[in-house]
Amino acid sequence: MPLLSNALEREHNNFDLVRLIAAMAVVYGHSFVLQQPDGHTDLATAFLGFDYSGSLGVFAFFLLSGMLVTASFDRQRSAARFLALRTSRIWPAVFGGALVVMFVLGPLFTTLPLHQYFASGTTWGNLDSFSIIVLGKRIQVPGVFEHNRFTSICEPLWTLPIEVRYYFVVLITGMMGLLKTRRGMMLAVLIGTIPFLVHPHLSPHFSVTLRNLANKPGGYAFFPEPVFMAGMLLYAFRERVPVSGWAAAALGAVYLALRGTPLAQPVFYVAFAYGVLWVGTTPLLHRFAPRNDYSFGIYIYGFPVQQSVAHLWPNMDHLTSLLIAGPFIFACAYVSWHCVERPAIRWTRRRLAKSRQAVQDGARMPEVAAR
Repeated sequence: MPLLSNALEREHNNFDLVRLIAAMAVVYGHSFVLQQPDGHTDLATAFLGFDYSGSLGVFAFFLLSGMLVTASFDRQRSAARFLALRTSRIWPAVFGGALVVMFVLGPLFTTLPLHQYFASGTTWGNLDSFSIIVLGKRIQVPGVFEHNRFTSICEPLWTLPIEVRYYFVVLITGMMGLLKTRRGMMLAVLIGTIPFLVHPHLSPHFSVTLRNLANKPGGYAFFPEPVFMAGMLLYAFRERVPVSGWAAAALGAVYLALRGTPLAQPVFYVAFAYGVLWVGTTPLLHRFAPRNDYSFGIYIYGFPVQQSVAHLWPNMDHLTSLLIAGPFIFACAYVSWHCVERPAIRWTRRRLAKSRQAVQDGARMPEVAAR
């Protein structure tokens, strides 16, 4: 039976396919949220009764991220390299998305005169990508989508501060040397529960509160943070985690047998996580794995494009709106990957490779001189 450790190399897995499916699930789920009700229900909601397609897509992202980001630090063993690679993966795409919203969607859909729109501090405040990515500031443009069911522009980006928070959990625990052993990794996960359970507040005065676990994120039946930490544990035990289609089917059967009972929901999430691993590692689907990772672009541009469709045709049914929005979303994701994301990643890797080579050459010079 193949092990998870055998599939962590990019050429041996289908994780880009999983991310693509996850991004499409988010877009599909949002079609029911942004368009007026048309009598249809999200398929995941209809089947499960406690979650929806969008949240499942986010959980798949976080599971893979917890596993692969931990693997990234384990390979790099360098805080600077780790931060550079993480920054190049997120910041350029988000900054590019903010520019598109500011200079394309805003002027097209704002109800304000253009001179007033461009004179607004709210418009130019979107250049502060740090606050968007790290602090959870919403992208806002004045006078846009004010009459839609939801007035937000890029709502899915609320997950980015959570993602970044756990990048720092990986960074800090990695620098402490905890990611080298299974026991250390389990301690790292325990440390990771602190930002999940404890919330500091800076205003009106500094205070600390505990998370109310009864308050789930809107539309979600579970939290993304524990899913990321589950991914960390999967990486820790990668050499002991077999991945089998039969096991995935068995877990699915157990869930079906328990439907309607209190155990159904936790069993579903276990089965779902294992199913994500199977889809991401089975050779049966390797031919369908995309060569380019358009998932983040779909995640960023899906909501604003769908909001544009909802603004123009608010009473359109969700399926037709998907068919109209889909090509535009993919086009934006295509441009984002080929013109922004991949060039930024390649540039960063080249710079890091040159830096590493310079360090190695500098280390050899004393040896040559000694000879």
